[in-house]
Amino acid sequence: MQYFHTVFITIHEFLPFLVRVYLLYCVKSHYSIAKLTHSIPYLTDGAAELLDMIGKNFLDSLESKGLNPNRIIVTSVLRTQEDIKKLQRSGNPNAVSNSAHCYATTFDITYARFDKIKYRNFLRYESVEKAILKNVLGEVLRDLRKQNKCYVKYEVKQRCFHITTRM
Repeated sequence: MQYFHTVFITIHEFLPFLVRVYLLYCVKSHYSIAKLTHSIPYLTDGAAELLDMIGKNFLDSLESKGLNPNRIIVTSVLRTQEDIKKLQRSGNPNAVSNSAHCYATTFDITYARFDKIKYRNFLRYESVEKAILKNVLGEVLRDLRKQNKCYVKYEVKQRCFHITTRM
C-alpha cells in the first residue's frame, strides 16, 4: 500500500511537468519536434515562448521573401542526467553534466532539414533549397539575438543551432 501512495505523490508532483510536455507536443503549429531519443520535450515558459517566436518569425520571413512555407525542426530539449550519460556513452563530446539543456532553457534546432508544408488552402508547394532555408533561419536568430532575447551557438558537428533563452 505504501508503494501506491509514493507513486501517487510522484505523479501529483510531476503533473505540471506532464501538462507542459503535453502542451509542447500539441501546440506546435510553427515548428516540428523530431523523435527525441536523448531529451524530454519540456521548456520553461520563456524558452517555450522563444521557440514559438522563432517558428512564427521563420514562417513570416519565408512568406515575405516569397518562399514556400517550411517548419523548423527541434532536435533536443530538456536533458536528464540519464540522457547525458547515454549521450556520453555514444561518444558525443558535447554531453557534459552541467549542460544548459539540463535547465529547460535551451533547445536545438537543426539547420540540415526542415518540415516542408506540402499543402495549404488546397495549394501544393514546391521545395525550397536547404541552404536558403538555413540562411533565413540564421537571419531570424540573428535578429532575436540582437534584441537580447537569446544566445545562439552554431554547432557544426551536430548540424544545429543551440539556442538559450534570455526571456
